[in-house]
Amino acid sequence: MESMSKKCRSCENNDGIQDRLSGLPDEVIVHILTLMPTLDAVRAMLLRRFADLWTLVPALNFDFGEYSGRMTRINDERLSNHPMFSSFARFVRNVLMLYRRSTIDTFYLSIKDVEVELVDAKMIGDVQMWLRFAISKQVKDLYFDCDPLHDGLCPPHCVFTSQSLAVLTLSHCTLDNFEHQSQPHMGALTKLSLTRVCGTTNAYDKLLRGCPSLQELFIDVSDAPGLLSLNVNAPSVSKLYLHLFSCRCILNCPSLKIMDIAVYSKSSPLVPLRATDFISLQEVNVKILPRRCSYYLVHSLFGLIENAKVFTLSCEAFKHITSTKKMEFPQNRWKRIVLHPQWDRERCLQVICMLIGSSINLEELIICAGESPGKCELACPKFHTCLLPLLKTVTIHGNHGYEKWCKGQLQVIEFLLRNAVVLDKLVITLGKSKLTTAEELDLIKQVSTFRRASADVTVIFA
Repeated sequence: MESMSKKCRSCENNDGIQDRLSGLPDEVIVHILTLMPTLDAVRAMLLRRFADLWTLVPALNFDFGEYSGRMTRINDERLSNHPMFSSFARFVRNVLMLYRRSTIDTFYLSIKDVEVELVDAKMIGDVQMWLRFAISKQVKDLYFDCDPLHDGLCPPHCVFTSQSLAVLTLSHCTLDNFEHQSQPHMGALTKLSLTRVCGTTNAYDKLLRGCPSLQELFIDVSDAPGLLSLNVNAPSVSKLYLHLFSCRCILNCPSLKIMDIAVYSKSSPLVPLRATDFISLQEVNVKILPRRCSYYLVHSLFGLIENAKVFTLSCEAFKHITSTKKMEFPQNRWKRIVLHPQWDRERCLQVICMLIGSSINLEELIICAGESPGKCELACPKFHTCLLPLLKTVTIHGNHGYEKWCKGQLQVIEFLLRNAVVLDKLVITLGKSKLTTAEELDLIKQVSTFRRASADVTVIFA
């Protein structure tokens, strides 16, 4: 490590006895300082053994919110917003001026809790200068969040031409001036996260085209005013996390294997997501769907991901699907389904059975405890019979912390036992449910009376 002695610095106390801290090598001390907030690492220089070793840490962390809180507790008074930021800026400038390492592994900069009316050109200039410093040090992992400054701060263009960056996280900033800059190119970038970053369709497209080695992409445009459409051209991306609100999105991700999708609002009568090629898709996690979820949106979205192997539906998305007036799911090729149902919803059982029935290649099914299942006393509607020709393994998770199993859960178990002709194992986990011994025996007795389509099925209570 640079400017660091391989030899331990020895320090003796008044009795001539070397303490344990003094006996540690410099490399170990630097590692300890790296695990501390930068403010604490700098203050450690007051200890003779630590000296100026903080100037060699590979990670720098500057969080205005944390700094403001710490200074308030230390001084036992709350400075006004502008003087507090001035103090923070002096601290950051001094740290960067004294920093001796030629490269930085991680640079974290978070500017929050600054009153918008106090943001001026000098403040923006300071922030951009700090980012340029990180790039000059060939930073590998850069995190930048500037919530109050997003209307006026675009990261300096050198960020988007860095050949050292492997991970880039931008939050609440802007790409407004991006289109007038030269073409970005981050050849080493493998992971990009854009959270509520303001920018036009062309700005986003230009940025993504400058990341030829991108493997993992997170885009949250749930609060990006003025962005009506988004083109995600990322041929090398294998993991995609997409949060949409008012814009439509076209995906060109032929290498995509894992996708998380959240749709907060119906952006138009048309489906908010289209894709040119999903042949490599393996796993899909539908995390959020609109509160008033339309039949067309669900049908189109599920049709788009029909060739995935693993499908997961979150509790919130499940709840909103049950509120649609018309339900019909396209046939799919999912082999593994994970559901987080809301058992107290009137159409819960219907949604479960229709999803299972439309999955012709289903081999494994996991149904989680869901939300407040013990409160459900609804008489669940009867469901139609369908053939489940490939389903072999089912896991039904019990009511963690609740007192009883609801009727819907028992009906799902009955439905699966009657229709899964090659079912090999049905696992019912009681978990931390508050069933008495008598109630557990009654549950086992009820399940044992259900007719079984597979003669080889083993029912396990765990």
